[in-house]
Parts: sequence; C-alpha cells; structure tokens
Amino acid sequence: MTAKKIQPIEVLPETRPQPRFREVVLIDDSDVDLFINETILNAVSVSQKIRKEYSPVKVLEDLQKVQRLTEVPELIFLDLNMPEMNGFEFIRRFSELPDFVRSKCKIVIVTSSTDTTDKHKALMHPSVVRFLQKPLDVYQLKDFVF
Repeated sequence: MTAKKIQPIEVLPETRPQPRFREVVLIDDSDVDLFINETILNAVSVSQKIRKEYSPVKVLEDLQKVQRLTEVPELIFLDLNMPEMNGFEFIRRFSELPDFVRSKCKIVIVTSSTDTTDKHKALMHPSVVRFLQKPLDVYQLKDFVF
C-alpha cells in the first residue's frame, strides 16, 4: 500500500473589512473599560491604530503640539467621569484647539452615565458625534462606523 499524497487546502483570503479610520484614541481611567473598548474596536476593524490613554490632559497636550493633519486622530472615545479631568472639561478645552484639529477629530462619549442632562449637554458640542453607554458593543458602533 502506498500513502496518498495530501493536497494542500486553499485558504480563503482575509475577509475582514478595511479599517474605516487611521487612528482612534480611547480615554478612560479604567483598565477594564480600556481593554473591553479596545477589544471591540479591534474585532470590528474600526481603526488601523488604537491608542489608549488614562489621561485626558496628555491627549490635549498632544493635540496642541500637532503640526500636520496626519497626526490628528479621527475619533476620540471619551469617558465622562474621570478623576484628573472630567469629559466635559476635556470637551471645553478641545473646543480651544486649532480649527484643523477640531474639523478632523470627532468625539464619541462612552460612559456609564444614564443622566439625560449629561447626554444633551455633551451632544450640544459640535465635535461630539455620539453618546454611547458602557460597555461598548458592536450594535452601538454599527450606525456610524460601518
């Protein structure tokens, strides 16, 4: 008896969609929330690069130093309740950044707050495009990411 030669299996090409964004930033003081949000965003190929930050102040400082449009992330996923600086203060200071930064970068609030006043206050800012509840999930993203 001779052994049959095993034919290689043809592998289908990668079927994941191309990321819609080049870079997004996650700002949250919780390791667990950063991990969950990064995992969800990676699973649905939202961005080529996902930067995680605990400090909203650091993100604002980085955005103030930007020299080129390619250095500006397209989205910031922002928690409202953080000890160093809350999300509303971040939004206020974000509005003072140069026009080219504000026009390219939009803010998505991701919070545990169920207060409708928080939602209305956040959505009044022109750079805030969504107000999402924690934990982040694919269904919340599908309307504006895909």
